[in-house]
Amino acid sequence: MAIRYPMAVGLNKGHPVTKNVTKPKHSRRRGHLTKHTKFVRDMIREVCGFAPYERRAMELLKVSKDKRALKFIKKRVSVGRVTSAAFVSEGLVLVIDGKVYVYALEDHTWTPAQGVGSLMTEVSSLQCCFSTEPPCTAVSSTVLVYNRGHPVQDTNVFLSSDGGFQFERFALPPTLQVRRRNGNLVNILSKSSCFQIQMHCILKVLMTCQSSFSYVTSDLNLQSDVFSLRGPLDRVHVVQPPGMTGHLVIWSLRSLFYSPNHGQFILPLKPDVEGESGVFPGPDVFLQQVATSENSEIAVLTSKGMLYYGRLSMDAVIVQMKNLTDFSEQAVLMFSSFGDLLVTQPIEDPSGGGVDFDHCLIVIQQQLSHLVPLLGTCPVEVLYGSFDRGVYYIDMGDHLYLSAVFIPAPLSQVFPLVTVTDPHLLAFQAVSKEDGITSDGNTKYTLSIKLRQQRGAEMACDSFHHSSLDGGISTLTVDVVGKGISCKDMLPLHAYINVRCPPGKHIKVLRNVTACTKGTFTQGLLQNNYSYTISKNIYDPEHLRRQNSAEEDLHVTYSFVEHQCPLLVYYDALWLPILELWDNGQFVEFVPVDFVLFEVHGMYNYDYLQSAGSARCVSQPQTWPSMLAKQPQPDPHTAWTRKEVEGAAVPLGDPTWRNRIIFPNYNAFYIFKAIVVDPAYSFCELSTTFSVYVYGALPKEQINSGIFLAIFLSIFVGLLLSGFFLLRHTAKHKA
Repeated sequence: MAIRYPMAVGLNKGHPVTKNVTKPKHSRRRGHLTKHTKFVRDMIREVCGFAPYERRAMELLKVSKDKRALKFIKKRVSVGRVTSAAFVSEGLVLVIDGKVYVYALEDHTWTPAQGVGSLMTEVSSLQCCFSTEPPCTAVSSTVLVYNRGHPVQDTNVFLSSDGGFQFERFALPPTLQVRRRNGNLVNILSKSSCFQIQMHCILKVLMTCQSSFSYVTSDLNLQSDVFSLRGPLDRVHVVQPPGMTGHLVIWSLRSLFYSPNHGQFILPLKPDVEGESGVFPGPDVFLQQVATSENSEIAVLTSKGMLYYGRLSMDAVIVQMKNLTDFSEQAVLMFSSFGDLLVTQPIEDPSGGGVDFDHCLIVIQQQLSHLVPLLGTCPVEVLYGSFDRGVYYIDMGDHLYLSAVFIPAPLSQVFPLVTVTDPHLLAFQAVSKEDGITSDGNTKYTLSIKLRQQRGAEMACDSFHHSSLDGGISTLTVDVVGKGISCKDMLPLHAYINVRCPPGKHIKVLRNVTACTKGTFTQGLLQNNYSYTISKNIYDPEHLRRQNSAEEDLHVTYSFVEHQCPLLVYYDALWLPILELWDNGQFVEFVPVDFVLFEVHGMYNYDYLQSAGSARCVSQPQTWPSMLAKQPQPDPHTAWTRKEVEGAAVPLGDPTWRNRIIFPNYNAFYIFKAIVVDPAYSFCELSTTFSVYVYGALPKEQINSGIFLAIFLSIFVGLLLSGFFLLRHTAKHKA
């Protein structure tokens, strides 16, 4: 049994953690770290400080006694050197001896990654901790692996969208490679837009033998200043605090920075010691470990066992807890769910071939009360907003209104500050107004915030906003500048703003007149496996509107569950469906923008009122055949969407075109799908499927017109001859 040093620092007597605390028991046994213990130690050191949840961090402790892990290491790993690890979804992606593996935390299984064509050194992943909705899970399932220390043009980067199981090569922008050809790549941190990770990358580059950090978008439209980092290249880290999407902590052995906006601007973190002008962390001292929490907290451990604690904000500072210094270089820091600090130190067990862990729980509030000099009083009485930790959506053209209540302490001169992590994506206006007096005589303020997409907000120059059609995620933060560390329980307010399609937004077709309401069909008839036949002469199985392309008639069973009663349309009427926009069960508006239609089964015996010529198009417009011809396997459901609009078209929906559908002299069912294609209307892929029954057409002629004319002429001639002979006979009789 390895020696244990259980500790409980800053706990009152009777605290649950102190019940099993014993005095340290020393042992004379000594041993070296085995391959398995090295593996576990490296993994704990690499990941624990960055864990989004304490539960996930504690899962790693199970690996130390997992026989399957030991068997895996002996079989697959030659040295067992973990160079990088990151949480992703419900697993852990690790780079072990240059190879990439996925470790499932729930069932403790190991899976080698596929598609990585060379040895890697680093893995990068951002965890979206605030939601389980698809945009958030897509972020948590995105992984980048790469090798650091090589010139940018020679760096191999691989991207996975399924949690690290399957990778594809990710090409860095050629222009970036040219501009960084004199530097080696150190780190890449994906600033994922969920579906378009290619949009942004945060790069740390080695320039002229000096580490530096800069923010660069993949199209090079946006680039920050270059911030120098002191320390060797192999100890540069970029950490995203859990629950603080867009906030970053950048640190090396001798540098510590904080960025509230994806690295576009960074602030140095240093102790708040009055009169101290030295450079943090000081001579012959190195940063050993950095941990962050979802409550904007940060803890720093140095090579000499010194522990620092601070808050991440626009005036971020840290303080040293001078009475806590007995920590080894192998210690790992992580915050508990209660905001306390847990220090874990691995202790090898030579006899069992495993690793034991000693835990030190530090109650932050009590340690802050022992600081010398004492911290001042908190200058804030109340900072409250009902939106805190909420997830919100903003679609194109929409606005979001939030409000917060702020009550400063008497005689304090502090006010709240509103920031967003991605100002190129999200624009806002904030106004603070007096809103009465509290019972204690303090002034109460209401902070009103109006947010919208930066593109189209007209609050900045045209080149400032992102041009992506997929939106992104930005974190809105309301904090008080100047409150310092004394406001331990006065946490910043965070709101997670998804600038993309709201989950409940969809379109419907206006069902004003149906075949059921007019008695053409009954609901019971349509529900009872009703079927109809489409002639092979009027449909194309590949939707290319080709004549005689079908080999046989198509028999269709009508789905009343999907289509309800069909719309009723007279065959000789110019027809246009009216689309309705709905959001969370509430009607918003009639869709006023362009949309396209196609018949689901490939029927093409209808036409449009407007053509390219009548619409006076100056270039060849987009058509269904031209859009489908671009696909190896034509699929009308994906061929023409809001992302595929390239140039001129003669759309439906836009009142300026006055376009309509013209039906033939033919009674039939049509199953249409309408797709909104205006790229500036919504982030949503708005589409709806509905049925139409065309009525009133005359029965098709069964007799050939030539034969009919011959019969008609024969009858006409016969009648003439009969009249002639009748008149002649009458004349003879009178004579």
